[in-house]
Amino acid sequence: MNLLRFVVLVGVLVFVHELGHFIVARLFGVKVLQFSLGFGPRIFGIQMRETEYRVGILPLGGFVTMLGENPEDPVPDRDRARSFATQSVLRRSLIVLAGPLMSLTFPLFLYFVAGLGQTHLSPPTIGTVVPGHPAEGRLLPGDVVLAINQHEVRTFADIRERIAATPGRPMRFRVQRGEQTLETSVTPLSIKIEGPLDTVEYVGRAGISPGFTIPVIAVRSERSQAAVAGLRSFDLIFAYAGRPVRRWIELEHSLERSRGSTVPVSFARPVAVNAALEGLCDLEVLEPGLAMLTPEPGEGDVASRTGIESTDLYVADVPVQSPEYEMGLRRGDKILLVNGVAPPSWEAVRESLLEHPDRPHSVSFRHEGREVVGGFALGYETLTDEFGQRSRRPSFRSNHWAPAVTEPLIPNPRLLRSAIEDAFAETARALSYLSLAIIRGLQGRVPASTVGGPIAIYDASASTASEGTAGFLRLMALISINLGLLNLLPIPTLDGGHLLFFAIEGVRGRPLSLRVRRLAALAGLIALLALMTLALKNDLQRKWQGAELPTVSAR
Repeated sequence: MNLLRFVVLVGVLVFVHELGHFIVARLFGVKVLQFSLGFGPRIFGIQMRETEYRVGILPLGGFVTMLGENPEDPVPDRDRARSFATQSVLRRSLIVLAGPLMSLTFPLFLYFVAGLGQTHLSPPTIGTVVPGHPAEGRLLPGDVVLAINQHEVRTFADIRERIAATPGRPMRFRVQRGEQTLETSVTPLSIKIEGPLDTVEYVGRAGISPGFTIPVIAVRSERSQAAVAGLRSFDLIFAYAGRPVRRWIELEHSLERSRGSTVPVSFARPVAVNAALEGLCDLEVLEPGLAMLTPEPGEGDVASRTGIESTDLYVADVPVQSPEYEMGLRRGDKILLVNGVAPPSWEAVRESLLEHPDRPHSVSFRHEGREVVGGFALGYETLTDEFGQRSRRPSFRSNHWAPAVTEPLIPNPRLLRSAIEDAFAETARALSYLSLAIIRGLQGRVPASTVGGPIAIYDASASTASEGTAGFLRLMALISINLGLLNLLPIPTLDGGHLLFFAIEGVRGRPLSLRVRRLAALAGLIALLALMTLALKNDLQRKWQGAELPTVSAR
């Protein structure tokens, strides 16, 4: 199946590229002698009128042979007007340019077809509002967003895109909250995103997500009602007083109404299983349990009357030998202060630590019922991006556990329109991204070790198997754009080299001498052979060393 995917990927891209040359040549009346998929000896072919359509034994390219394309080939007098060489500079340029243009525009179709698979999307319902972020106090979990800045909103993807495109500027939200329709203003943060190839982008973030936090609890102290009932931090509550609960807000509302009465609480507790599946992994399984909880009467809040609160600021995972582990942070500890400030959320903890990565940080946390104050400096990790550029970034790998569940998906209300819009947007992003990659490569800022060949393409096509048809089409789109851009490079024997010769001919009023063109073609061939050798060497080194194939994502 992987071999078939590879053959389909390369075959389709070669066919589309050569089809561009073929169509424009025929439009201008140029006689096409051969249309070949693959190089080398013919496997099979068919003669239709004046053109032989063939398949070569090497499926790594293709060609269209036109009458008079080679200046040394004889051209019968009756076909001279249909010779490629007798066409105007403009016509010859358009014929050559048509191949790369087909490769650059074909992704519009590929991304469109992939977009048609987005038949269901998340509804425009807010599930989580992150404390300490712009949306806090203005939007609430359960709000259904109807419009932003007077523009209708139909899915959560619409909300995310509009916020991302509006960093630092006020936005007017119209929301449905229960039976009421309200309006509120939110000003997203402007977040700096540093991407590969030294790219920098500023996007808006408001601190909302479509996922509703599920009722995983933290137990504040060992003397609380929850602890007395036998509940523990990270227990998942799935029923309260006999009624199912799916979201944290549902559990919170139930606890607010419970005062003094003992109620049954059904829960599932994560239990660690080390070296599971014959040592392949460590995992946790959920074991069911039942507790009898008696919330204290009175007017106190839920946490004080029951001892139950959100797990947001509770540490669930601390990597061994990390700086925070050496400080004494462990699973179940609650972060109280970071650099003297009480963080409103786990996201705020990360932001506070990463904002000044080179400074020592003071952290206060609750460990086994007592407050502990410690300090640590962030560690660094070295990353190599998909273009081989190495960079260092601060690392904070401890994490919390606050799983979420989204509302049921709804049919995409604008499937066709969104598929078209996404096709243009994704093609533009990929074109910009890969163009920059080529420029960085020519500048010597991208290592030669990132150049890949047929084996790299084969591995990439195999790696998309788990992503289905959409993943395969997106990979094909990226390689198609790469093919179009590379063919436009002004290297003799490539389309870009021919276009360069035609440009010189247009300026001089006559073509370069045959000798100069031969020498240039030889130099171009040597350059291409060197590039192919480098690509093959890199492919084999990746295989021998077991290195992962660099991948490019334009999403």
